Amino acid sequence: IQSRGYKVIALWTKGFSEEMKTHIPLHCGTMSYHAEVSEGDNPGETQRELYKAAGALRIVACIAGGEAGVDTADVMSERLLVRTNGAKGVFANRRDKKVQQELVKAAGLRSIRQAAGKTISDVEDFLRKESYPLVLKPTDSA
Repeated sequence: IQSRGYKVIALWTKGFSEEMKTHIPLHCGTMSYHAEVSEGDNPGETQRELYKAAGALRIVACIAGGEAGVDTADVMSERLLVRTNGAKGVFANRRDKKVQQELVKAAGLRSIRQAAGKTISDVEDFLRKESYPLVLKPTDSA
């Protein structure tokens, strides 16, 4: 992005460690940020800080730099009125694997057999009926 002439503002999500902030993937080469902003207590505060950091520059995109920033990037891209995957509407649950598979099945495509729950008792019947090995996957992940 920088090699194409764009300035980059790093938006650090809450809980992101100082050590992780120094990590730059090898394929990025060197990175220099136009500004660095920490996620605020609410989206409005974060949006104001991003506009303040941008100054006279127009914000044209909001790209998650990693898994930890996906939800924040979705919310901020909507607020900043740039292209977005969205945090609402049809894409609100796009990272939920169970919802994804239900949509695949509803479209008439081959999908997985699945069960979801918060406790083992929620999925116990499913576990007894399925042959092993089984794949266990958190629903909220990329």
